[in-house]
This record gives sequence, C-alpha cells and structure tokens, in this order.
Amino acid sequence: MMAPKKVEHSAAVAQPEGCHRCSSRSVDESKVHGFEEEWMSLKKVLLRPGSEDRFKAIGITGIAGIGKTTLCQLLFNKEEVKDYFFPRIWVCMSAHRGDDPDQKIAILKRMLGSLGVEEGIINKDDEDENHDLKELLLYALRLQLQGKRYLIVLDDASSNKDNWYQQLNSSPTRMGKWDRLACGLPKGCGGAVIVTSRNEELAKKMVGGEGEGFLHRVLPLSDPESSWEIFIQAAEKQYPDRKYSKDSELPINLEILKKEILQKCVGLPLTATMMGEYEKFLY
Repeated sequence: MMAPKKVEHSAAVAQPEGCHRCSSRSVDESKVHGFEEEWMSLKKVLLRPGSEDRFKAIGITGIAGIGKTTLCQLLFNKEEVKDYFFPRIWVCMSAHRGDDPDQKIAILKRMLGSLGVEEGIINKDDEDENHDLKELLLYALRLQLQGKRYLIVLDDASSNKDNWYQQLNSSPTRMGKWDRLACGLPKGCGGAVIVTSRNEELAKKMVGGEGEGFLHRVLPLSDPESSWEIFIQAAEKQYPDRKYSKDSELPINLEILKKEILQKCVGLPLTATMMGEYEKFLY
C-alpha cells in the first residue's frame, strides 16, 4: 500500500487547531533525555519493511513517572512516522469533565472528534433509540478509518473491568457483534495502535489477540547524566537566575547536591523534574 500523498499530509497540517492533525501531544525533543534507543526500537516495529498492510498493536508499560507518555510523544511526532501514517490521533483515556457517563461512549466520541467529525453529527446518534449507541459510534469510527494507514495512541489506559478494550487486533465476529473497540479499527491497510498503561496485564490484553502484538517495558534511566540533565532543565526553567553547566566543574555544594539528586530520583524522569522545580528547598 502506498503512503498517503504529500499534498494530503500538508493540507492536514495546515488545518486549524481542533482537527485531528493538531490534537497530538507535542513534545520538545531537545528537552528529552535517555530515550534514544527506545524510540528507535519502537520506530522499527511501526515501520518494519514488509509489514505495510499489517495491523500493529504496541503496548508501552511502566510505573508512574517513568516516561511512557514522553516516549510515545517522541515516536508520534517523528517525521518518518508523520509521513507514514495518516491520520494520526492522540486519545487520552482518562475521564474528562463533562464526559458521557458511559466512558466507552466518551472515548468513541473523543476519537471521532479527533478525526474531524463535527460534534453535532457525533451527538446526533444519541437520539437514535432503535440502535445501540456504542455500535453506531463504532461503525462511524470504522468508516472514518477504512482504507487508511492510521495511527492511534490510547494514552493512560486503566480500565480492566471487561473485554471491551481488549484484543485490539481482532475483528467483528461472524455473528456481526460489535461488542468491543477493536470492531471500529479496520485491519489490512497498515493501521496501528499504541497503548500506554501502568497496568502491564491490561496492556497485554489490549495488544494481544490475533496477529501481532508488541509489549515494551519502560525501565528507569540507566544513564545518571540523563537524570541530571532533566533536573538542570527543570531547575533553570523555574529559577532562571541560577545556572548549572553540565560541561564545567561544579562547585562542591552542587557536586553534593548532584549526588543526592541522582540517588533520590532513581532514574525516574518525573522525579528528576519535580526535584528541579523545587531545587531551592534542597540546600
């Protein structure tokens, strides 16, 4: 299958804020440290030669603050990924204020909205009393994605109460039951879904099933200097009058501070960031 034409890609980028091309979670790559090998490994899975038409499901797991979302943001915004997938949408799985009481319906509406479907059209299905609303929304989602090499990120998945989010690789049953999210995700055109979750068992269930699933565990940063660079950036942003040069010799008090920081953050990027933001209280 050929990649989307450049003209289509450019037109999408030029669309106003709120459309699916502008709903991705951006990241300043210059301020991210320690994930180079990981995003390159995941990129190879997504763009693997010879798998252009195969559906791919990737799970990214790890404890809170370890950088799952940041790693996914890096991958999502790489030019090679942008050129390969169209459309690309980022869906936060956590509940939002004003959501439909049924979180599954809320997620489907969020996905359709990210794909550019107007709110009035999405909510029109609420008035249809003769059909199951989730089935209608799943069918609408499938129509929007049919024949496209899409990329969908489901960030911060946590619901493990039933099978609705599981086996994203699967297709509607022969009996025609549209009873899970996978039914709204067309297969055979090279689409892909990335799931981030603290719950490894949930991620396994979501990316498993028929076809190919891939699970990546994010581990604490192994390079201490990456944690220190994250701390420096957070501290200098919070306190611009203080400068910590990683290329020059540190004063003895900062050498002691650096040692303490590296011991306390244990390779967690979020911890290093928070400690940098409250650096003035660490002396």
